[in-house]
Amino acid sequence: MPKKTARKPAKAAVKKKPVLNANVVVVPRPARGSYNPNRPLAKNTLLLNQVRHFQEAEKKLPVKQRTGHDPKKIRTERHAAEYIKKMTVLLHPQGGEAPSVLKAGGR
Repeated sequence: MPKKTARKPAKAAVKKKPVLNANVVVVPRPARGSYNPNRPLAKNTLLLNQVRHFQEAEKKLPVKQRTGHDPKKIRTERHAAEYIKKMTVLLHPQGGEAPSVLKAGGR
């Protein structure tokens, strides 16, 4: 009689978690009211400092690559957001399309 060989147990269906790119930072949604486009920039020191850092970086760019944005006109969160968007495009032209957004918790 032929010798019986042990069977390997069937593999259970395992859901694989999506692999996140190491360069993707998962950021939770901000609280409602945290962005107020009409809020004076002076009341948001984090945003104010980000604008100042971008202004310093812009000074180091060749004149032809600068935004032409007048720093004195950046008075509200809306103005800051517009300026930051322009500078981000200038400094990271390879950015292109934003990756798909994942909800907090990876769901």
